Amino acid sequence: MHCISLSIYPHHALGGVGGNNTIWKPDSCQDCSCHSNIVTCEPTVCKRPLCDFQKGEVLQIAPNKCCPECASRAEGFCQHEGQIRSHGTQWASSECVLCSCAQGKVNCTPKACPTLACGRGELQYTAQGACCPKCGGLGESCSFDGHLFRDGEDWHLGQCSKCICRDGVTQCFVASCQPVLCSQDEVLVMSPGKCCPECVPKPCSVSGRVYQHGEQWKKNACTTCACHRGEVRCLRETCDSITCEKGENKVRRSGKCCEECLSARGNYFIGYMGPLQTVKKHDFSALW
Repeated sequence: MHCISLSIYPHHALGGVGGNNTIWKPDSCQDCSCHSNIVTCEPTVCKRPLCDFQKGEVLQIAPNKCCPECASRAEGFCQHEGQIRSHGTQWASSECVLCSCAQGKVNCTPKACPTLACGRGELQYTAQGACCPKCGGLGESCSFDGHLFRDGEDWHLGQCSKCICRDGVTQCFVASCQPVLCSQDEVLVMSPGKCCPECVPKPCSVSGRVYQHGEQWKKNACTTCACHRGEVRCLRETCDSITCEKGENKVRRSGKCCEECLSARGNYFIGYMGPLQTVKKHDFSALW
């Protein structure tokens, strides 16, 4: 039997749905588990790195890692525009410039543009604000809203409208939408960035607050809930009894459901991505 997702992530985004009583990491900063056919995902907790800044060590998050760690500047790291970059990494300094770090040296070059093969009656040109050239016609340009556009050049007036210059004549078009029929557990909405309405799963209304499909929230320290197509599904955590070793005390941290053993001297964490919750026994129930 596969798991039912009780996470802010859709099932396909979790790298596949595991079997019952399995644990996996969909990305470097998430720990997911499946118990009682319910998927729960919690952010990873990072231990506090003790860097020697006087010796030039810096905090660095390596590629495909979640938690920062101490690294020496002498290990090939680069400093660029106030950021520390590790050896072998690449990043976009701007829309048209790509930079890389190699053995402590930063190298920035313009982004590579595809080779153009313009047809007869066309010329290469680079539009204002663009990085790479395009093919344009030899006809007359168009003046629109204080801007000059070459023959064959197109531009967007908004999210759902587009114009093109054809030999001095501006032609504009608006997106047309097809009729949409939603199922019983869906609603018709106009999503941001979309031109046409679409069907989306129904949201959930809880205590006067609306949660979208897939959204997760804490009802209390021991109960996590999620909205699934208009239905509220909750997972209640139960705690095993624990016996602490000598020098440890039972502690229930703020926001935690279960007690844990901590050294009397204290144990410190840096919650870069929030607290890690270990899910043990589960009692799944719809609480509303």
